[in-house]
Amino acid sequence: MAIKKILGAEIEYGVTVRNQADFDPISTSLLLVNSYPSSLHKRILWDYDFENPLMDARGFEVEGGRESPSEEENRSINRVLYNGARYYVDHAHPEYSTPECTDARELVMYEKAGDRILDASRQKAEELLGPERRILIYKNNSDRKGNSYGHHENYLMDRRIPFKQISSQLMPFVVTRQTFCGGGKVGAENQGAPVEYQLSQRADFFEMEIGLDTMGSRPIINTRDEPHADKEKYRRLHVIVGDSNMSEVSTYLKVGTTAV
Repeated sequence: MAIKKILGAEIEYGVTVRNQADFDPISTSLLLVNSYPSSLHKRILWDYDFENPLMDARGFEVEGGRESPSEEENRSINRVLYNGARYYVDHAHPEYSTPECTDARELVMYEKAGDRILDASRQKAEELLGPERRILIYKNNSDRKGNSYGHHENYLMDRRIPFKQISSQLMPFVVTRQTFCGGGKVGAENQGAPVEYQLSQRADFFEMEIGLDTMGSRPIINTRDEPHADKEKYRRLHVIVGDSNMSEVSTYLKVGTTAV
């Protein structure tokens, strides 16, 4: 019998500042995260001990450096919120990670809470910038300058299921589910043949079927093996191909059907 599907999502938001010629996305993201009124972060540091982005679900670890931030950096880029979520700076954008959810409806509610947390942060941060500057936060997947930021889904799975079986059976589904959960996009950004409209915003930025990377040479099926649970019993399926959705119905269908 299949184990209970525990779900989670990480939403990467685009950000810019109107009327700021020297706009810096990193400092703006830091300002947003640190503007959110929550005192829990003063007591809890984010634990990086079980994070290994170099471990591949196909049974090997790729070469590369792993660096954890200092305690001071950890406090500046991470907020552990009262609802169990994580709110943080990832590279050059703010990101919100829902807590573990037990069904699709619960995930939709926590993701919607994340949108409101970002907006509350924006209101507080703008008080420090002056009346002429306005922070704009986007829940989409590209900036029209060749950069993409994602909506990552996570599903708890039984470790005994071979990853090859997961990837081969999941591939047709994640490609075709864009018909009901794609974010919609005018034009294209992949230097291919011009099109007027696409069902998915994110699809332009995928180049491989299977792989470990999440920023360059993006794969449709991600192989990161980072369960955040007992690794002898569980694996975490990390799905990075989906679009961010403003529609709660689309989000519900996206994660609910994938969990099934």
